[in-house]
Amino acid sequence: DFDLSPKFVVGYVKEKSPHENADKLSVCQVDVGEETLQIVCGAPNVDEGQHVVVAKVGATMPSGMKIKDAKLRGVASSGMICSAKELGLPDAPKEKGILVLDDGYQTGETFEL
Repeated sequence: DFDLSPKFVVGYVKEKSPHENADKLSVCQVDVGEETLQIVCGAPNVDEGQHVVVAKVGATMPSGMKIKDAKLRGVASSGMICSAKELGLPDAPKEKGILVLDDGYQTGETFEL
């Protein structure tokens, strides 16, 4: 079976809570259109109410890293909330943090790299 669904999509952070075993990690509930994914995120600027780029399980990042279901410090994570640098976007900022999209994006739509 080939999964040909888009692997980079616009997600909406519905909830953010602290990780029980790691001070610098957050556990986020992210709506990606057809489902809500639990994603553990270490970015300092992630917050509820943001539109973000999500690399879903099965995605291959520009660096070659493959995204798969994982447990981070004991908490399940399905996907990755991406920074501009991780996405290989031109003019990516040097500081750490995820790419926060403006309101022109729709939850669940494909994000073109």
